[in-house]
Amino acid sequence: MQSPMITNADYIEPSQKGRYSPLQVLKSAAGYYIGTIYTDEYGDKEPGSRDSGYFATQEKAQQFLDTVSSVANPQDYLRDHP
Repeated sequence: MQSPMITNADYIEPSQKGRYSPLQVLKSAAGYYIGTIYTDEYGDKEPGSRDSGYFATQEKAQQFLDTVSSVANPQDYLRDHP
């Protein structure tokens, strides 16, 4: 599933939007979250977006992603701006 935040962002050039991964569970020092990875033209990867709040465990984050992926309007459950 693609990030509604990235898809709807008018500040990201349309040609760059394809460089963002589908939503996935990621980890930072603050905890697990749902987000994307950005891959630049050289193949280097970096965090692209954080589309959810933080979760204490990877399992809870995955449950949230699974739930959001199955609803009609996932953007209702995800962040809509950085």
